[in-house]
Amino acid sequence: MVLGENEETEKSVEELYKERKELENQLNQLNQNKIDKLESMNAELEKKVEWLDKERIKATKDRDNLLRKIRHSNEKSWKTALKMIIILGVIDLVLVPLVITLLGIPLQWIFVSIGLITFFGIILVVNYMSGTAPLNTGEIRKALTVSFITVYFAFVPLMAFGAVKIPQNGQLQSIVTNFTWIIGAIIIFYFGSRSVEEYIKAKS
Repeated sequence: MVLGENEETEKSVEELYKERKELENQLNQLNQNKIDKLESMNAELEKKVEWLDKERIKATKDRDNLLRKIRHSNEKSWKTALKMIIILGVIDLVLVPLVITLLGIPLQWIFVSIGLITFFGIILVVNYMSGTAPLNTGEIRKALTVSFITVYFAFVPLMAFGAVKIPQNGQLQSIVTNFTWIIGAIIIFYFGSRSVEEYIKAKS
């Protein structure tokens, strides 16, 4: 009986030994599979890293090219805007007085002409520089401010040196004073509204 129990024990030990071997083999196989999988994932990641490096280099080159184009475009835009402003100045300072003098129109109309031409000219220049199709309030505000200041700088010297005659019954002084107040209010509102816009943008 003891001999039979020993045989059964030996068989159980052998079976356990075989099971342990099978488990070891399975574990080795699983470890090998994991190693193979990790190696393949590592190879894929290395390929992705190489591709990302190439894409990064390409993106850097594209960015540099774009910045170069923008810089050249800005230089070209500023040159074109400067030409437009020079043409506007020639029209205001030369052509308008010349036409009014030749046609015998009263010199008071020089201020109306300068104001209108400057207003629409500045709108064109500012809209061209902003690169937007529709006009916005900022562009119109700039055009109004510049046109009023231009008329003021033309108005005061012409009145002061007597090129444009206005009856000297106190009207000249009151016109100059009121116009100066208007220009002051326009400048205050211009910079004040800009500050309010910047504050609203910062808050939002």
